[in-house]
Amino acid sequence: MKRFFFDVSSTTRRQLDFRGREFAGPEQARELAELIALDLECSDDGGWAGSEVQVRNVIGVCLFTIPIRAQETMAA
Repeated sequence: MKRFFFDVSSTTRRQLDFRGREFAGPEQARELAELIALDLECSDDGGWAGSEVQVRNVIGVCLFTIPIRAQETMAA
């Protein structure tokens, strides 16, 4: 099992994940990152729109990012 960290980041603020989650591989971490982004898209007041969920490994290397879209672009 590998530990992955899910930070939410924009140009003006950042929410760090200090605990992380363990998964067998990056595919499962990507699925969780997509779910986090979707949750912020649907439930947020729009403050995170245009931001991204950054998935990092234990040494802090960013493996990939998932964009957080604005609600207006989701309806199409």
